[in-house]
Amino acid sequence: MDDVESESCVVRNLEDVESVLSFAKLERRDIKPTVQCVIFSQELDNDSIKLLELDSTVLKCLTVGDRVVIRGDKDDGAVLCTKDKTYEMKEAETSNSLLIIPDLKFGADLSNDGEVHITYNQVTSVLNNYYELRPCKPKVKKMKELLEKNLYSGKECEQDEQHQGKKYTYSDLLDVIQASDTEITQALHHIKACLIDGYWRLLDFDFQTQIINHIMQLCDENDWLNSGIPMEECCQTLEELFQRSVIEHMIDCYCDKRIEETNENVFKINEDKVCRFFAELLLRGSGQFNYKEFLQVWQQSVPDGMKTNMCQLEGLALTNLDCNIPVIWHFPVDDLPEDINERFDFLFRTREKWTRDDITPYIKDLVTDKLDVGALLTRHARASLQNGIKVFNSRKPLNK
Repeated sequence: MDDVESESCVVRNLEDVESVLSFAKLERRDIKPTVQCVIFSQELDNDSIKLLELDSTVLKCLTVGDRVVIRGDKDDGAVLCTKDKTYEMKEAETSNSLLIIPDLKFGADLSNDGEVHITYNQVTSVLNNYYELRPCKPKVKKMKELLEKNLYSGKECEQDEQHQGKKYTYSDLLDVIQASDTEITQALHHIKACLIDGYWRLLDFDFQTQIINHIMQLCDENDWLNSGIPMEECCQTLEELFQRSVIEHMIDCYCDKRIEETNENVFKINEDKVCRFFAELLLRGSGQFNYKEFLQVWQQSVPDGMKTNMCQLEGLALTNLDCNIPVIWHFPVDDLPEDINERFDFLFRTREKWTRDDITPYIKDLVTDKLDVGALLTRHARASLQNGIKVFNSRKPLNK
C-alpha cells in the first residue's frame, strides 16, 4: 500500500463515500459494501498492452478454448486467424481514454455482505488506440509462389541443382502464409499441391503431362474411361515409373471417386478437368493461338470420346474474336494479383472493356458475404453499352 499512502491526499475515504451517496440521493443499502476507488499509478505502462476489439465469432473461439493466432512476416500487415477464418488487423483511435485497471471487480464478483470498506485500484495504462478486426480473404497467393521455387519432377531429379530450393511442411506453411488452417488446406487442394515425403510440393507441368498420358493410355487399353479407374491396379502398373503417392494424387485431381459394391477404390475420369488440362498444355508458352486452329487441335488432343467446350476454359484463357484472325491465349486467374484494387487495375490494363460473362471468372474468387460479383463491379467499374451489349471499364484512368 506504499503507493496508496503516498497519494493519500487524492484518494477517497469513507466520509467522501457518504458525501457522494448524499449528492446522488442514495442510501448505503443501495450499494454493495465494497467501494472501489480508482487511482493512477505514478508509472503508467502504455506500451506493454495492446487492445483488440473482438466480434462474436472470435470471442466464441476464445471462450471455448480454440486457438487464435496472429500471422505475418516483417513486411506483411498482421492478420488474425481462427481455425477457419482470417481477419485483417487495423489500428484505430478513440477520443475516449481507455483505462486498464487489472484488479477492478465487477458487480457480480462483489459480496453483498459485510461492512462498507474501500479498496484502491490502480490504473496501470491509459490507451487511446486499439486494433479492430475486419474479415478478409486469406492471403494464399504467396504459398503458390513459394512452392513454385522447387517443383517436383520425380525422385530421379531431386538431386538436380534446380530442385535444391526450400521445401515446406504444413507446419512451415502455417508460419509464413496469412490464412487460417482450414483456408490453407483448401488452397493446397486448389493449386493441386501434393504431399511427398512429408513436404507439400507442386508438380512440374511436364511431369504431370507424363503421368496423365500414362494414365490415359491405361484407360484406353483397359476401357477404364467407361468402367472407371481401379486405383490399386493403376498404381501397381505405374509404380515402376512414378511414386505411388504422385499417381494417387493425379487420379484424385482429375477423377471423381465412385463408390463400388466391392469396396474397391474406383475413380471416374472427370471429362471437364482432363479437357482443361490438355487445353493448358497447348496454351502454356504459346502466346496468342489462332482460335479456330486451337479448337481443332484441342479436340484432337483429348482422349477419344471426350468433347471439348469453351466452358472448360473458364478462368484459364482469354479470347479476342473481333479481330481479323480470332485468337486465344493463356490467362489463368491464379496468376492475377490478390489485392482487389490491383486485380481490377490489371484486368483493365489487359482489356479496356469487359462483358460481365468474360470478367466474372476473374473476380468471383473475390466475392464475400457482403459483396457479390455485381457489387464488386459497381464499386470498381463503370458500366456502359457497346453495340447494345453492357460492358465494364475502369472507374479511374490507368497508366499503361
